[in-house]
Amino acid sequence: MSSYVYVKNPNGKTYVYENTTYWDKETKTCKHKRVSVGHLDPDTGDIVANRKKGDAAKNKVKLQENKEHCIVTNIGVSLLLDKMADETGLKPLLQNVFADDWQQILTSAYFLVSEGGALCHVSEWIARNRAPYNGSLTSQRITELLTRITPSLQQEFFQKWIEVNKQDKYYAMDITSISSYSEFIEFVRWGYNRDGEELPQINLLMLTGEKSRLPMYYRIIPGSIKDVSTLQESLENLELIKAGSLHYVMDKGFYSEKNIDAFYDRHLKYMVGVPFTASFAKDAVERHRKDICNHHNYCQVMDDELYAVTELMSWDNHRIYVHIYFDSYKAETDSKKFDHKLYVCYNELVSGNRNKANESFYAKYFILKETPVRGLKVEYNEEAISDHKKNRIGWFVLATNDIKDKVKALEIYRSKDAVEKNFDDLKNDLDMKRLRIHTQSTMDGRIFIQFIALILITKLKEVMRENNWFQNHNLQEVIEEMKSIREVSIEGKRKKLITQLTGFQSEIVELYKLVI
Repeated sequence: MSSYVYVKNPNGKTYVYENTTYWDKETKTCKHKRVSVGHLDPDTGDIVANRKKGDAAKNKVKLQENKEHCIVTNIGVSLLLDKMADETGLKPLLQNVFADDWQQILTSAYFLVSEGGALCHVSEWIARNRAPYNGSLTSQRITELLTRITPSLQQEFFQKWIEVNKQDKYYAMDITSISSYSEFIEFVRWGYNRDGEELPQINLLMLTGEKSRLPMYYRIIPGSIKDVSTLQESLENLELIKAGSLHYVMDKGFYSEKNIDAFYDRHLKYMVGVPFTASFAKDAVERHRKDICNHHNYCQVMDDELYAVTELMSWDNHRIYVHIYFDSYKAETDSKKFDHKLYVCYNELVSGNRNKANESFYAKYFILKETPVRGLKVEYNEEAISDHKKNRIGWFVLATNDIKDKVKALEIYRSKDAVEKNFDDLKNDLDMKRLRIHTQSTMDGRIFIQFIALILITKLKEVMRENNWFQNHNLQEVIEEMKSIREVSIEGKRKKLITQLTGFQSEIVELYKLVI
């Protein structure tokens, strides 16, 4: 049986080989023989035959005849992603909002899940794989597609996507940094980079459903803006897409008095971690420092056991529940870690071997004095150290205007790690640590396609998580295994042949209830 194999050369050209499989009687193994037949046209996606002595046109006709006689297509990954696109309601929604482009968008997202990398290689992938779109997606056509994914169409999609996922009541909100090689895009700025990269960046704010764990909405923010400054404008944006009454769950980076006021002004539900830089948190801890370790305050939250109390307070004549938590076990372990870091940093300063990563720690917990005679004198900042141990180690404070129960509040807050995992998937599984796009319009479209791909892999991982597959497998193993499922079409025969499934492929098919 023969098929085509595509090999990309370092020079950027993709060469095509005819791969013939045969049985070696002596070794009793399956062997392969490859013969070069041509290269892939980057614009049309067609195979251009090698020039040989004699009639070149005749050789090309012969190649096309061979191509029609037996066509081999990789179908495994697309079978998997088609199922996820249907089950999530993603496919019909894309058809509704992007009537002319939904196939290209979905195909580009499939390519990112399967291969990652630059979208200019989508055409090569389409030539070998079943996909929603089977036409040519050259670099020029990809650029045109990205510019057609306008902000207004994206907003329409977000509004309907949130409506499709009504089962989610709580939405985790967080921000990540994405570095960029271009400083000519409007939102690319220098700012605090969460990955520690010395590049300008954009910031990406994302909402994730607490129950479905699916990404629901994102917003691109200038890279120089801090978390706490983005919230009010983001709430206004969500009102524009008519997101409805959502319950926002946020970490300490979003806390400020103005932001809390904004939720009450808009009659929205919220829960936010309160940092100990705010007197609000320090005062709450001080009120319960002596009485929190009462056995009546002991409770279990997920796999942890800790002490917790709840206060009903007033915030500018509005109701606010303040949940105060103390984990005695975590306090002991964190205290030892903190003391160890103090010891290490002190020795770094005294020896002169400063660590750049610890500069902020030096500034906060040490007092440095330089004298002409004795040189550098290093002293501990006892007041800052005492404040840290007293308020931060073992303690945690949540504020909410909706959830009365202290156990439920912390369970919901901890479930927000789904958005952090989505950011990790976006940057690692979908190759988006750095943007290599140089115009605003193409950047908007590219990030939207990444978002669609993120929905797909999140659903794939959720099925694995529900069935405890992460104990023995990861998603990349599943994707790679599905790549080798092929469909063979032979000229003159209606029935298409499917390559025999391996044991692992059969398990994947059963897990996702695929029909082959």
